[in-house]
Amino acid sequence: MTLPNTLVERDLAVLWHPCAQMRDYRDFPPLEIVGAQGCHLHLADGSTLIDAMSSWWCKSLGHRHPRLTAALHAQADAFEHVLLANTTSQLVVRFCERLLAVAGGRFAKVFLAGDGSTGIEVALKLAVQFQAQTGQPQRTRFAHLQHGYHGETIATMSVSDCAEYRAPFAALCFPATVLTGLPYRSGPHDPQWDDASAEWPAIERQLSDVAPHLAGIIVEPVLQGAGGMRLYSPDLLRRLRTWSEANGVLLLADEVATGCGRLGAWLGCHLAGIEPDIAVLSKGLTGGYLPLAATLTSQRIYDAFDGEWHAGRAFLHSNTYSGNPLAVAVADAALSVFHAEDIFGQVARRGPALREGLAAIGSPFLRSVRGCGMMAAADLTQSDGSPWPRARRMGLRVYRAAIRHGALLRNLGDTVYLLPPLIADDAVIARLLAITAAAVEEACHGGD
Repeated sequence: MTLPNTLVERDLAVLWHPCAQMRDYRDFPPLEIVGAQGCHLHLADGSTLIDAMSSWWCKSLGHRHPRLTAALHAQADAFEHVLLANTTSQLVVRFCERLLAVAGGRFAKVFLAGDGSTGIEVALKLAVQFQAQTGQPQRTRFAHLQHGYHGETIATMSVSDCAEYRAPFAALCFPATVLTGLPYRSGPHDPQWDDASAEWPAIERQLSDVAPHLAGIIVEPVLQGAGGMRLYSPDLLRRLRTWSEANGVLLLADEVATGCGRLGAWLGCHLAGIEPDIAVLSKGLTGGYLPLAATLTSQRIYDAFDGEWHAGRAFLHSNTYSGNPLAVAVADAALSVFHAEDIFGQVARRGPALREGLAAIGSPFLRSVRGCGMMAAADLTQSDGSPWPRARRMGLRVYRAAIRHGALLRNLGDTVYLLPPLIADDAVIARLLAITAAAVEEACHGGD
């Protein structure tokens, strides 16, 4: 029997990588990371890559930020984890106070969980139990947006519209209403960016059909990530807010990817000037150091769960690592960094260069260029504008070419997107755009 020798051989012998067809790794082996700093990853072969997708969108402040690392070490020296049931600490209370202050508006309570999918599960469960405990037990259904994505647990898949992730588990999912005909736009520069009046009547009719049974409407505010990096008019959020309040339906905002500055504000909902009933933050909340989710609710929702124990009104959701002090300490430090380093100001100044630079590439293989905040995306097509055959896997070809040129530019099907850390400076953005142009030309000219 021959034992594996190299790290890659050992990896493939024991490890099942996430979101992958493992057979692909036979000719495109995993990259051996030996270090990371800022916007860059350092590989064992001595090469360096720009982390162009913020390690699945969570590295809001880049890798190894000194203040976040110091906070992690300091907390580990104090205590690393104690259950949050019937315990507290200065750390967790201060963090919740500060988070509510920056989120603003109607939010009054924070429920801490382990990751984005779990945070969304918490929000869904809160919505159903809230309706039942306020005299509306028939309200058990959810509406969600076409192309929306909210996680990979059963309930979150049930309110998602990404067939590739959901199809194998359709038998486990509960029914939900998919709202179609969305007001997709290319970004804040789009003349129709802040106007969804043309699309709204058809969306409203879809809602009216199920209104009496809706517990909530769940959305990714403005930016739909895994569904293809699509942008829609913030005006849709305002209209959904008005409609939901008039019809006794809760508005749930999945801010896992859109919050914490990615779109230039604490919440994507802030781009529309509205406040949801429930919002969920994760990913960039800890700067990508450790998993943590915060589900924010209004006082009205919290009050519906208050009562004597025998009334059975308590919210009995729990996770072992709820409020993990290491994660909370880093998240608390991240709040300070966002303010001290004017991260939102950086996004406002530099973010538009991503979309403008992607559009300026002028490649016949890049269509539907769009962008908002520190993100930009485009769809890969053939030179005549027609889609590539799915079997060509052109997005994967661009991803592999970008690695050779110096960037981790992981694709979403045939969508190329740029989502670097929010601290990316002019030089990183320029280099990333040059790599993207080179990778697209190399991959598509070879397949055209």
